[in-house]
Amino acid sequence: MFERPDSANIIVEALAQTNRDRYLANVEKAGDSAKRVRLRISVMLAVSIGLLVVLAVLSVLAIQIWVSRQNTFDLLNEKARFILKSVETNVASHLDPVREQIEYIATSIESGAYDISDRVRLTTLLTGALAPLPQADRMVIIDRSLQLYGVRRGSGGRIEIIEDDLSKNPRNKRARDRLHGSNGAVWGDLIYLDGTTFVTLQRALRRDGTVIGYLATAVSTTALSSLTDESSAFLSASLDDGSESFLATAFVLYGPNNVLAHPNLISDSSLQSEVNPAVRLNDIGDLVLSSIWSGKPVPGFEKAAAGDVNVVGFALGDARYIAIYKWLNVYGEVPWAVGMWAPASDLTAEVRRLIQAALGGLAVAILAMLAAVAVGRWLAKPIRAVSVNALKVGDFDLRDIEILPPSRIKELDDEAAAFNTMLAGLRSFETYVPRALVARLMRAEGSVASEHRRMTVMFTDIVGYTATLEGLSAPEVASYLNDHFTQLGACVEAEDGTIDKFIGDSLMAFWGAPEHLENTEQRACRAAMAIAKTVAAENEARRAVGKPAVRLRIGIHTGDVVVGNIGSPGRINYTIVGDTVNTCQRLEALGKEVDPNAEVIVLLSKATADPLDDAFSLQSVGDFEVKGRTETIEVSRLVV
Repeated sequence: MFERPDSANIIVEALAQTNRDRYLANVEKAGDSAKRVRLRISVMLAVSIGLLVVLAVLSVLAIQIWVSRQNTFDLLNEKARFILKSVETNVASHLDPVREQIEYIATSIESGAYDISDRVRLTTLLTGALAPLPQADRMVIIDRSLQLYGVRRGSGGRIEIIEDDLSKNPRNKRARDRLHGSNGAVWGDLIYLDGTTFVTLQRALRRDGTVIGYLATAVSTTALSSLTDESSAFLSASLDDGSESFLATAFVLYGPNNVLAHPNLISDSSLQSEVNPAVRLNDIGDLVLSSIWSGKPVPGFEKAAAGDVNVVGFALGDARYIAIYKWLNVYGEVPWAVGMWAPASDLTAEVRRLIQAALGGLAVAILAMLAAVAVGRWLAKPIRAVSVNALKVGDFDLRDIEILPPSRIKELDDEAAAFNTMLAGLRSFETYVPRALVARLMRAEGSVASEHRRMTVMFTDIVGYTATLEGLSAPEVASYLNDHFTQLGACVEAEDGTIDKFIGDSLMAFWGAPEHLENTEQRACRAAMAIAKTVAAENEARRAVGKPAVRLRIGIHTGDVVVGNIGSPGRINYTIVGDTVNTCQRLEALGKEVDPNAEVIVLLSKATADPLDDAFSLQSVGDFEVKGRTETIEVSRLVV
């Protein structure tokens, strides 16, 4: 209790004395039989506390309603961004791998690894590139005279070789001239072939600053329409809170007046033609989508609008709808709009729940306080699960992480869905980026700055790759290469090597980064001997079933390289570059001159051979000139 100051005590005492005097005077007037109305303290406390509680509850409820309104609209903005991100991510994940494959092929050709006139090798390269991309219909090379050759996906998914003369169409010449001023792959115009509209991706091929040809691929809009149908189903399922059916329709517009992808185009492409490869907005058969440009911005979605996410509402008859879309200017000169529409009642369910919560808040306030501890413990359980699993993700330990179960609380359900989506993405990421490399980068004190190091590099290559895999289908080729690289990769990683990349049927690996290693030459040679044993065991099994033996060339070289993050901001690789890498690749190719019939031939440079101890048996094969070097290199053969 706080004590009153002396002046306050004097005033209180004076008032109390005055009240006592008045009371005694009244008693004397009324007599002993007069009775004063008095209230019990329990009633006063009950009334006082009750009023305080009511005022407190009303105050808290008012504040809560205001805060909830803010949170609700924040959640609606997040929902709008989530919806757009989901559709945009699906489109990007569908198209970006095609672009990456095109850039990879172009880099291989421009580096001189392939001659543009060597149709046999390039056709094999294009076949291997097209096989793992079901969304791509064809991949072709076009020379300066507009003669086309390449591969396409035929009936039954089989890869077919195609050739064509494009020089007779002036449109192709104009497209060729536009490519001369571009850098990298460019999304081109829509084309209509064999009853289907395709999105094209083209790239000029340059060597020494001169255009030597062109590379192109095509992605079917039917596949994109299937993607919008999957996005519609995903959004309808993931955004349904269980209280009502959520109906969503995803779409991709080609400019403001044409539809590029829509669920209606999956089974009916009759509206597409060579003259109009994209369907007019009013002809798609979707009355809601046709009315999208009559919509007005919906209040409360300013945060979403700040991120270029447009949320518009409009009426169609007695029903109201909301469309969420975003313009993309990355797939050619004509902008794309990716988005979805849904009934307004589905997307504004949170607002209705806010009103219902305000009406029922007073009745449940006391029960809510009593249940707060139990509810808190219940809510904390899934949050703790996310925290524990997040720590595992931080260690890049994805094997033991379990999928989070759904929750009846929408925010927690969104959190679980977002975490599970992230986990699925990380596991997909782990497929393309070696987990061992990521772990080593994390152990290397987080340092990935480019630097000069002396390292040992290995290149492998299958001899007679085309003949070895002749007659196999594209899935069988991919399966064979996956198994082949799995076995070779295990041998490399067993000796602490880092797999840099797979180039067609070749493997590139190095020792000495990101962690500093001693005896990199011995490690690389032990890995090569292990690879030789693996190939021998594989050939024994192949001969038993009448298949031709696999022959392998391996080159190992030691020297100075530049190692670190190399690439563009959107595509970074931890890799090595330098003359040592080029020399190693030439050393591997030298195997066809030294012993073209060897099952496995391993050639070492002098820089690699000199540090080896007596555990390795070497044979000198002489001095050789290699392309790109003025002096000869002394070459030894590792006996395996």
